[in-house]
Amino acid sequence: APLMAVGSGLALLAVRRAGAGGDQQASAILATAGSTAAISTILGGPIAAAVLLIEGAGLAGTQLVALLLPCLLASATGALVFTGFGQWTGLEIGALSLPDLPPQANPDAGDFLWGLPTAALIAVLVTLARALGRRTVSWTRHRTAARTVACATAVGVCVAAYALITGRSPAEAALSGQATLAQLAAHPHAWSVGALVALVACKGLAWGIALGALRGGPIFPAVLLGAATALACSGLPGFGA
Repeated sequence: APLMAVGSGLALLAVRRAGAGGDQQASAILATAGSTAAISTILGGPIAAAVLLIEGAGLAGTQLVALLLPCLLASATGALVFTGFGQWTGLEIGALSLPDLPPQANPDAGDFLWGLPTAALIAVLVTLARALGRRTVSWTRHRTAARTVACATAVGVCVAAYALITGRSPAEAALSGQATLAQLAAHPHAWSVGALVALVACKGLAWGIALGALRGGPIFPAVLLGAATALACSGLPGFGA
């Protein structure tokens, strides 16, 4: 809590120094962004800060986007300061360090250059999956019971297809993605590029259908799709896992 207060205070100070202190909405957004930057340094990355923000803000639609984008930028910057960039090793502050990261894991210029188009690709894939969810919602409004069973069958086919194509556990495509994320982080080279592409395709289809007709959360499956897509691209020159 003290770090969050310091983050908000520094952000508000910056707003006033820039001569924009009279804009109450901008001040509130940047104060929240300062808090999420502090959270990302505590928890070691921007994802947890974004999840906490989504849960706590209680906003939706364009209001949430207007708040989320500056907060994600601030939290990613805060995490980058502690992770390090290239040959800069970051700040060594006791429990806020990341002891499990190998030295070569620090991002460099190649990671950022490849990261931009990769992020755009991930955004397109997640948007397509969510669009499939909206279409599924419309389709299951009529003859709901029978069509929900059909959707469940389609999800089962996607999960079975992943297992048959890759020879890996179907749970990787069937569950929320939290456990698979941990496996990807610990053993990023255990999946071939083909297996990662199959995971993105099968998980994306299954998740989109589940969003509209079954039980499907909006956060962790999307994070898993992003991580798997980025790892599938990690063989590009200068783009590390």
